[in-house]
Amino acid sequence: MRTTVHLTDQPTVPLRVPFYHRWKPLIWTGLAVLLLYVLGIGNHTLWGYHEPYVGGIVREMVSSGDFVVPTLNGQPYLEKPPLFYAFGALVCRAFGTFQPWALRLPSALLAVATSVWACFLGHRLSSVRAAHWAGFTLATSFLFLEAGQTAVVDIALTAAVTFALGLALLAIVEPSYRRRWLPWFWVALGLTFLAKGVVGPIMVLAPLGATLALERDRELLRGFARWNWGLPAALLMAAGWIVMLGLRGGGPFLQEVLLRNSLGRYLQNPDWVPATGRLGEHVEPWYFYLLRIPVNVLPWFALWAAALLSALPRRARPQTPRGYFLPLAFAVNLLLFSCSQAKREVYLLPALPASFLHLALWLDRRVPRIRRRLDRPLLWTLGLTLGLAGLLAAGFPWVLVREDGLSRVLAGAVALVSLALAAWAARQLGRRDYPGAFRVAMVQWSLFLAILLTFGVPAMDRRDWQPLVDPYRRAQALVQAGAGLSCAGLSETQLGFASLTFQRVLPTLERPDQLQELLRQPSPQAVLVEPRWWARAQSRGVRARVVATAADALPPARRDRAPVLVTNRDPDWPRAGAAP
Repeated sequence: MRTTVHLTDQPTVPLRVPFYHRWKPLIWTGLAVLLLYVLGIGNHTLWGYHEPYVGGIVREMVSSGDFVVPTLNGQPYLEKPPLFYAFGALVCRAFGTFQPWALRLPSALLAVATSVWACFLGHRLSSVRAAHWAGFTLATSFLFLEAGQTAVVDIALTAAVTFALGLALLAIVEPSYRRRWLPWFWVALGLTFLAKGVVGPIMVLAPLGATLALERDRELLRGFARWNWGLPAALLMAAGWIVMLGLRGGGPFLQEVLLRNSLGRYLQNPDWVPATGRLGEHVEPWYFYLLRIPVNVLPWFALWAAALLSALPRRARPQTPRGYFLPLAFAVNLLLFSCSQAKREVYLLPALPASFLHLALWLDRRVPRIRRRLDRPLLWTLGLTLGLAGLLAAGFPWVLVREDGLSRVLAGAVALVSLALAAWAARQLGRRDYPGAFRVAMVQWSLFLAILLTFGVPAMDRRDWQPLVDPYRRAQALVQAGAGLSCAGLSETQLGFASLTFQRVLPTLERPDQLQELLRQPSPQAVLVEPRWWARAQSRGVRARVVATAADALPPARRDRAPVLVTNRDPDWPRAGAAP
């Protein structure tokens, strides 16, 4: 029987996909990650080396309205460009507070934006499940989560570098849309400079240059070199700040930004000592990052390492930029920072999102969409990852019980829920539902992180960090009682705490004899002194009454992070009600 098909001349109307269905992976990933990252950002004081001085710079930027030259205690602080500080100043000005949650909110928003961008790239380059895997594995890895919950400049560099690398990859693999992506690539490249100086563009241009050299595609090279509106925009952003900085401080400011805080720190050259730091800080061996990476990408290390190894060149199957650009970007930056003398874990953070996107794309290719047998190496790798996530989620609460006094009932409940979810994931794995098993593992790990941020972090804060703030609170009480306040030899962290606590610039004493003269005045005086500076002053005969604080109960290595509070009055006179 013959069937006749009648064709019409009416044009085909393309099916319009509703906005929600088109962007559903990004919307749900963004909401879930945002919920995770805002949990606990205000339930603890400022931590670590960076948060206090970043908070102090942000406060002074809001107070002065100067978005060109960051300052700390009234002095220029040019270790980093002003992008992150300016973002933090805008957020704090909008909310009218400098509380820890407001200072950390820019980091959380940048981390969420980076995770959503990784999700978008996974969706555009592969599939919906690759989008979810890219966003969630990145957002729940240890180092990235820590940076997103901390007021740290490197999270701005991470966001800018990730956007630039993603746009470069899209321009490479989508020739027909190259004119769309390249202008935004140059804009993102300009933002990398404003985030952390010359190191930002190097982290993008080094792997891109290596890719262009490997491809030897003249059309691709001409595409990146072709003039577009993004080039002048990037030049305007970078050169605009440099020109304004030069007009404000001349050659010394430019040398500090372009030479001393980049090449000086990288090479540890004694002739290029930065004004805001000391050479010899954070000097580590060349294999430092190789030892730290397994912990920084937990609990996804097994899959993460297998994905990177899959990008190694093979004669039987030549790689394309879609397969090797992202791991190449990580490898080039790993080599770049391993050759540096100064090393810190957070320096490598901007290279991690590209590697997690590669993990999601690789896993999407290897894991079948129907229930059939998986090759044994990948099955073992997936099982190891799921088991490690379950073990960490069930065991870490008991560490908090021992170290920080977390409730045993809460720890037991978390452990039981984690073990139940781990058993469920193992059952899904046994039924060859590999995406389902991985999905259960991500839910299990996210729940554990949420409980850790809500209950575990405040317990750690009470033990380790709140005592460090007590000297500033005692000094505030002395000031309210009528004492004058100065500082001597404070570190960047201590100056940041002081700026946030007293909301003003403190007079700085440079020599021990100035401290002795101040303490001899008849009016009540209080001085916050860096511990090692105070020890040298005592060796030169300076005597004063030391105010006891909660920081004195800390071990010596941690006690030195807090200043010593000295006064020329009885330390108890404000509480005793005595007149100054």
